[in-house]
Amino acid sequence: MKSIAWIGLLCVAIMSFGAWAQCGCYEPEAPACFMTFQSNETIEFTLIAPVDYFVCHNTSISPSIWGWRVEAADGTVVRTVLFENGPISRRIPMEWNLYDETGYLVDPGFYTIVVMSTDGEVSYPVRILERCRPCSGCWCWCSPYVGCDVPCCAPFGQLYLSLAVGETRSCFGLSFTWHFQVECSVP
Repeated sequence: MKSIAWIGLLCVAIMSFGAWAQCGCYEPEAPACFMTFQSNETIEFTLIAPVDYFVCHNTSISPSIWGWRVEAADGTVVRTVLFENGPISRRIPMEWNLYDETGYLVDPGFYTIVVMSTDGEVSYPVRILERCRPCSGCWCWCSPYVGCDVPCCAPFGQLYLSLAVGETRSCFGLSFTWHFQVECSVP
């Protein structure tokens, strides 16, 4: 009976390695700097114009935002948002829910958020790690779960993006809420 278990375990190991080898998994080369987010989080970002921007550009007019887009590592545009009523204030936070133009959650990997402002484009690379589907396609075997950031430095005298987790969604539509009620009586 033990030999059948060992043979079964060996078959599973061989099939797993074969599936990993066939799917063409690879981790694309990472950008020099990036921030990491999980696939169940949204990314909130804001265009920052530091004081040295106004000094270096000899202006007191704050740039406005025409829209934003997200590009995959190969340069294809995944999502585009343009503001119909013209440019908006740079102080208004924007949010990417990690869905593409067709309404599907993007695959794990590297992306670049690009904000189109009245003073040009400003970008920040991000890395998306799978959170809810740990064994989806190739990522089951070769995606690291470690989400280390390599933050980009804020350039002197230039616009830059500030990124943060907007909200965290539950996986598979499940969420649990605990409510505790403590009642004390005073004698």
